[in-house]
Order: sequence, then structure tokens, then C-alpha cells
Amino acid sequence: MIRFKCIYCGQKMLAQEDGCGKKAKCPKCNHLVVVPRTTKGRPVINADTSEQVLQAQEAVATTLGISKGLPDDIAEVYREKAGWLVPTYDELSLFLMAATFILLIITNDTMQEQIGNWLTSSRNIRIHLLLLFVVFLGGIALSLYHAFTTKEKTRPEKIVMMLFAVMANAGTGIISGWHVIKNDNVQDWQLIFPIWNIINGALLLIMLRFKIIDEECISDRDATSIQILLGLTALVIIFILCNFVFQLYWAITFSICIVYATSFDKALQSVFPGLADREKAS
Repeated sequence: MIRFKCIYCGQKMLAQEDGCGKKAKCPKCNHLVVVPRTTKGRPVINADTSEQVLQAQEAVATTLGISKGLPDDIAEVYREKAGWLVPTYDELSLFLMAATFILLIITNDTMQEQIGNWLTSSRNIRIHLLLLFVVFLGGIALSLYHAFTTKEKTRPEKIVMMLFAVMANAGTGIISGWHVIKNDNVQDWQLIFPIWNIINGALLLIMLRFKIIDEECISDRDATSIQILLGLTALVIIFILCNFVFQLYWAITFSICIVYATSFDKALQSVFPGLADREKAS
């Protein structure tokens, strides 16, 4: 059997081994989902390989320094019952996140200054931040690379891309939320939004800590050239409005663009479902 997740709602799904490339209807949201190809990073589930899968998952957890945390069966139940809380990132959303970071680092002086301050802080903190920053840049590079190729993602690549996505979402949510809370001009009722951003960012980190978010959250679905073009066009427009017209704090701009990036593809597929069926240009 092939185990995969619905790209729209996160529902766990199963398909026969000969179902690769075929469409299946999600039992939860009723969207048609393409059954992904089996790769080294997504092995077929059977009695012969189940032990190998468990060993690979243990090796990944050891590499990341993540303890077992929740038992695997509890984490699996959480994914099944609350799949809508577990994010799924595909090539288009990852590409748009990477593009947002590049646009900000080039044009936003405040972001450049703050990153410089973080990387020149005390030695112990600096080492950890440098390691995270290297992983972050690796995720950006892989997101850009896979958006324009049809090469299958390996398990290590998915791990790096997953860490990039979580750091981007959780980090900007917490930083932007804290920035708004410190603003004296914010009224009490307006605190709901930054507090929610902080809670959402913390929830992502907690799910990462307990392996509820893992490399399976990186979709195997390829992005088409038309999706990339439409997504990048809309992203640039939103970025110009946030960064130059309204001159928002960089983390708020990043957060808004990420929300757009992670929701745009789903909206696009709902309006133009045929876009996902087109071959990506080589």
C-alpha cells in the first residue's frame, strides 16, 4: 500500500501500489488527489519494508536531535483526527516562501540589520543561529531547485525543506506577533491577531518537536510553469503593497506573504483544477 496525505486538508489516505499517478477522492474534503509516486523518501508500506521505515524514522529523529516524545501511535492518531491542523507544503508554496525571503533580504534594511545582530550575538547563541540559518538557506535553495525540475525529492531534502517551512512560518508568526504587542498604539481588541500568530507559531514548533510534522508534510506534487508564473506575479504585487506602499514591519510582510503562499495554490486548484494535471516544463 502507498500512504500519502490529501494536499487540501491533510487527511491520511491509502492506495494500492499500482495506483501511482491516478486520482483518488479524499474521504474528508472530497477533493480529487493524485496518488504520488513511491520514492526512497516515501517507501511502499508492506511487511517487508515496515521495519526499514521505522529504522529510517528513528535515524531522522536522531539526526535532528529530537527525542521520541509522543509514542508513534499517539502521534499517528493526532494526524488522523486533527489532520487539518497539520500543514502540507508543496513545491509552489515552498517556492513562494523562498521568493519572499529573497525579496525581503534584498530590499528591507531593517531585516538585514536584525539578522546581522542575531548572527553577531553571544558565541553560544551565534553557533545555534548559524546552524539554523544554514538549514534555512538550504531549504530556500532546494525549494527553488525543485520548483523548476521534475527530480524526485530525497528524504534528506524533504527534511531540510520541511525545517525551512516550519522556521519560516513559526518564526515570522512569533516575531511579527511580538512586534505588534510591543506597539503602544495597539488597542486591546487588536491584540487577538498578534497573540494568535504567536500561538500558531508555537503550535508548529510543538508539532515539530513531537514529530507530528515530519518530511511527509512535503508533497511530491510538482509545480507547473503556469502555477509558478501566476503565483510569483501575485506574490510580487502583495509584497510591493506590504513592503513599499504600507511599509509594514518585515516580519509582518513575510507573514502576510506566507499566508498567501500557503493558501494561493489551494484556491488556484479549486478554480482551475486542470492546472495540476499539466506537465511541468523541463
